Amino acid sequence: MKQNKTIFLFFIFYSFFNQVQAQDANAIIENLKIELKSKPDVRRKATIYSDLTWYYSTVSIDSALHYGEKAIQESRKLGDSTILAQVYSDVGAVYFRKGDFQNSKGNYLTAYKIRKAKKDYKGLAKINNNLANIYEKNQQYMPAMTSFLDALQYFESVNDEKNSNTIKGNIGLVLLKIKNYSKALKYISNVVQYQEKNNFTEDLCVSCLNLGNVYLQMQDTVNALRLYNKSLKSCSSVGNKKGISSAYNNIGAINTEQKKSKTALAFYIKSKQVREQLNSDLDKANFDLNIAKEYIANNRFTDAEKLLLATKVIFEKEKLTEKLQTNYKSLITVYTKLNDSDNVSFYVNKLIALNNQLLESLVLKQTAELETKYQTTKKEKLLVQKEAETRQKNILLIGISTLVFLVALIGFLIYRQQKLKNKQQEQEFELRSAISKIETQSKLQEQRLNISRDLHDNIGSQLTFIISSVDNIKYAFDIDNIKLDTKLSNISSFAKSTIEELRDTIWAMNNNEITFEDLESRIHNCIEKAKVAKEEIHFLFTTDPDLGEVKFSSVEGMNIYRTIQEAVNNSIKYANASQIIIEVKKQYNEIQIVIQDNGLGFDETTIERGNGLQNMQLRIESIGGKFNLVSELGIGTKITLLLDK
Repeated sequence: MKQNKTIFLFFIFYSFFNQVQAQDANAIIENLKIELKSKPDVRRKATIYSDLTWYYSTVSIDSALHYGEKAIQESRKLGDSTILAQVYSDVGAVYFRKGDFQNSKGNYLTAYKIRKAKKDYKGLAKINNNLANIYEKNQQYMPAMTSFLDALQYFESVNDEKNSNTIKGNIGLVLLKIKNYSKALKYISNVVQYQEKNNFTEDLCVSCLNLGNVYLQMQDTVNALRLYNKSLKSCSSVGNKKGISSAYNNIGAINTEQKKSKTALAFYIKSKQVREQLNSDLDKANFDLNIAKEYIANNRFTDAEKLLLATKVIFEKEKLTEKLQTNYKSLITVYTKLNDSDNVSFYVNKLIALNNQLLESLVLKQTAELETKYQTTKKEKLLVQKEAETRQKNILLIGISTLVFLVALIGFLIYRQQKLKNKQQEQEFELRSAISKIETQSKLQEQRLNISRDLHDNIGSQLTFIISSVDNIKYAFDIDNIKLDTKLSNISSFAKSTIEELRDTIWAMNNNEITFEDLESRIHNCIEKAKVAKEEIHFLFTTDPDLGEVKFSSVEGMNIYRTIQEAVNNSIKYANASQIIIEVKKQYNEIQIVIQDNGLGFDETTIERGNGLQNMQLRIESIGGKFNLVSELGIGTKITLLLDK
């Protein structure tokens, strides 16, 4: 009695606390509705509907979907793709909370298409994270991990710690699902520490819940309960009803494990009351399943039957095999207690079919044979009821049939368990392979940096020593031999040129990616040096402003730069030109680079291309580009490079 009073007071406290905190979201909703009545312009109206969709998602799923539809209509009228993409993302989040993963995925993919067209890389990364959550819910752990890592790569590249930690928490959740508890604990613990340090209460609501689940799987109920209570406090402070409901449900699960059935049932009912305010069919089914198990523990088999039959429809619709397994097993227990042998047989068959569809025909055949034997035995028993010897044979036959059935069922369950274990091992291997690939890429980058550092420190210093030695010889000795003086000058110039080439190579090796802005800066430097060497030549370098966000790999960037550099040097050395033009622009899905001079030109039919021109062509074609050279005597030479981007 004392324990029941404690629970009652605990519920009153949290009910009052939740109502107070939920007022924040409701107050925002009411203010938005008041603003809506003031007849705002079309853009503001679409934004208000979008905000109502988001804030209602933690209060009422049905209302959130209602305003989401209005937001989509207004955004389409407005023709604003930015608002439309955000609305589709919000509606996707609402369906996710409802447990309708198919509609959730559809809305996220629509938003993805819009953001991709706008080159909104941050928005794409967020959608990748959301899609990964859907894959995780559907037990597709490899696609989930791939999408999480894609999103994480972007957020880490822009130093976005908050979103990076959110995704790391999701990765920890996948590790929890594949039962790698030690790594899951490490990931999620780090995320919780970061969120506590920065007072991210809303994020702590979910992270503490997940960390509690890890401790629960590790049989550490003390820490699990501590984290669930911390999650409950955070969720209550931000009015997150789904989080509040989940925390109550998990606390109830601990009480179930501790055989505190009444306490567990009280928590489950409280969880269900909170979750029903969100109108989520799947969540309601999950909690009804837990309540049904507690009804069974308290011998309330008829009440359990009603809940189990209702939840079965939801789980079959969503194809949630783990929940269906629990549901069917519970129904078998209920009908056994109610002495309903027909339904016991029916749900045993359903469970076997669910566990392995490949063995469905064999299981049905065995069941039919056992049923035939059972019916035959029953008839024989009625016919020879007065004969004791015949009765004993029938009893023995029934016993053997039952034994065969049990042996077959146990064998099947062992087979299924081994198959699930093999599948889990395959998933763990794929995950380890993905992580190993990332580590290998990191080591390769480190090796490249070491090589570039050695080039700079060793070869660079040796070339500098050569230049210094040549200059010292020239100034220390009065060299009358003109040829020797010229030779020494050439050696010095060659060494200086080699240092420049070495610096360009090191620049490319130190970068995984080279932006167009970096490439443009290098080309400008090349032109400035050329101007010093040939002041009489006029250089014109123009670029398309739309190329600012274009990125190249280090190999692509280096090959493009070397080709342009070689083309400019050829014009300076051989063309006798007064003007050299370099033009870079975007045409459709290609980047066009033109290097043109007004020099002497040459007849392509009579002059064989040298190594320089052949190397330029090979450089461009090796990165998937096209190289074209046109030259006319007295008009000049034009080189055109076409690159897919």
